[in-house]
Amino acid sequence: MEFFTLFTPDGIALDNTTIALVIAIMFLYTFVGICAGFGGALTTMPLITLLLPLKMAAPMSVIVGTATALYATWLSRKETNWKSAMVLILFSFAGIPVGIYALSYFPDYIMKIGLGGFLILYSFYSLFIPRLPVYDKNWIAMPTGVIAGALGSAFSTNGPPVVIYGMLRNLAPAAFRGTLNAFFTANNIAIIGGLTTSGILTISTVKLVAFCIPTMILGSLVGQYVHKRIPVNVFRVVVFLLLITSGAMLIKGALGIPTLTALLPVFATLALLQILFGKKVAAIRAEEQAKAKESEPKNAPAEQ
Repeated sequence: MEFFTLFTPDGIALDNTTIALVIAIMFLYTFVGICAGFGGALTTMPLITLLLPLKMAAPMSVIVGTATALYATWLSRKETNWKSAMVLILFSFAGIPVGIYALSYFPDYIMKIGLGGFLILYSFYSLFIPRLPVYDKNWIAMPTGVIAGALGSAFSTNGPPVVIYGMLRNLAPAAFRGTLNAFFTANNIAIIGGLTTSGILTISTVKLVAFCIPTMILGSLVGQYVHKRIPVNVFRVVVFLLLITSGAMLIKGALGIPTLTALLPVFATLALLQILFGKKVAAIRAEEQAKAKESEPKNAPAEQ
């Protein structure tokens, strides 16, 4: 039927197998987000870009992330540092056109190399830099907002820069989450507006998101079940290993290099860093978690 016929922004019809695989992959969005507390968009984006052009994959993730952020913002509205959130939001508007321009005009292989490199670097940062020095300066909201806006519109990955911002400002856990969610909501709405006016967001993309709703609900339910039975720290490490692998495979596909050539350097580096810093990082992280338990509210929204 015509309703189920979907097209990419470039007018190419999607076959039923591709649509079915994308719907299945979006199960991971809510599953990973519930289990690990982060990483739904980061995990699914590289997998979906293996099936769809980035011009379709990024808007899909932004739409889903907006719905999630709206609900989380409402829950944490009383704890939100609105001053910090507004500064981040305003400066993110300057970065959104940069990301949309890249998404519109850069070749897909260049964008995939950029996304793959970003996923690898962010995973290494998350695994081996458990604590940043406090740098509580108002001006860092400006570059953070611009970078987050650009990454959000290009790759639907506006979360990591804002997480780093919250750590540098040493925001209290409740204010940290509230500020992030307020930023995600406003920034994603602005991104959706930009993607729509630029012609990147199409009716086919919106319909594909709608088709994914059942599997995402299932992913949320299964994620809640698994979350109670697997240690969160173990699952977080698995997610970052998956992100590193996905990033390397994106670069492999974009450059046409052998799989071993793509995977060996990053995992050799990972092993070396673990040998050199693994025990120290684990000790610091255990100390941070012990402190966080004393002030951690029960409802913690997921990072995008």
